[in-house]
Amino acid sequence: MLLSTMLLLFIQAGQAPIRILNPTGVPTTGDARTSQFDFQVPGSSWRVFSVNSSADPDVPLAITQVEEVKQQNPPSSWAVFVGNRELLPVASLTIAAAVVDVNGVIKATQIMPPIKNLKPQQVQRRETKIRVTVLAPTDRVVFYIKEFKAETGDWAANQEFVATRIRDVAAKLPVP
Repeated sequence: MLLSTMLLLFIQAGQAPIRILNPTGVPTTGDARTSQFDFQVPGSSWRVFSVNSSADPDVPLAITQVEEVKQQNPPSSWAVFVGNRELLPVASLTIAAAVVDVNGVIKATQIMPPIKNLKPQQVQRRETKIRVTVLAPTDRVVFYIKEFKAETGDWAANQEFVATRIRDVAAKLPVP
């Protein structure tokens, strides 16, 4: 009896402790489940997200946050935060909101009013209601930068590249 107890204690002492990282099932900021997608900006979900409309990582503008602004009476509004990462101002910038169906196909695109004179390191929030189409319960809203004019040069998004990027991201965020 004493020998078996000592043997069990010896075996237990050699094992690494089992840790439960997050028993609640709700992911926290440091949880590995929150970093499974490389495109996520704060506020991203299967319902609203953004895509980088350029393959060049040195583009001076970036979408920093997206959100669904729920209203007491539907439909919701949609908000996007865009920031200037450069040391020079951006004269004009246009953001587009695309409505995507459950398969990742773009149903409609709504161009938002341009943002003028975005100063260096400044972030601006824009909110819009989707008016170009009726949103189905499984539709999603995707924000991307359509074009900008800056001292470093003018730039416009390649629509085929953006459509492919949206389809890829939508496949990684399945509709529940």
